[in-house]
Amino acid sequence: MLPNIQKLWQRKIFALSLIFILFPIFVFNVTCKSHLTKPSNEKFFDENLHLFERLTDEEIKSITNNVTLRTFDPNFHGNQIEFNDTNGKTYLWYPSNKKLVMGNYKIKNNSVLCFMYFGNVKNEATGEVGGVWNCTPLASYYIRILEKTNSNVFQMNESLKIPFILNRFPEESISSLLEKYKLTKEN
Repeated sequence: MLPNIQKLWQRKIFALSLIFILFPIFVFNVTCKSHLTKPSNEKFFDENLHLFERLTDEEIKSITNNVTLRTFDPNFHGNQIEFNDTNGKTYLWYPSNKKLVMGNYKIKNNSVLCFMYFGNVKNEATGEVGGVWNCTPLASYYIRILEKTNSNVFQMNESLKIPFILNRFPEESISSLLEKYKLTKEN
């Protein structure tokens, strides 16, 4: 148990150090150009794959094999629920949205995760927009996952229907959200 905790902390420290090192470089490169929308960062990650920690195949399967994930960002996004299927489709249930955000994901070299969301969507925290691949170190994504549940428990699909409007705060577990979901289905 202790080596797993130590490994998790090492990943967190590594991911945070990469963010502090790479974020200014990426922001400088992007903000010095004039763009109406923020371009994809995929090329940057492709050129620097060797810098990012590789996850095991088992760790990757645990977040991409028809699994529902929960993250919570106490500083901005709040609650987020995501379903990733085995075919590279992702469905994001984002706070206050009236429908799901659908997209694709891909993993590069077991170290980088890229998303491309469809439609007129924008990440208010990062400025990333839909329709282009936006990548992140896979280890930093992995450590933000607070819960995983096998299967598509909220039945996220191309209909883009949400179970109900997700609140940003307070933090909620998958089980508490499932209870609310069951209540909305009964009414």
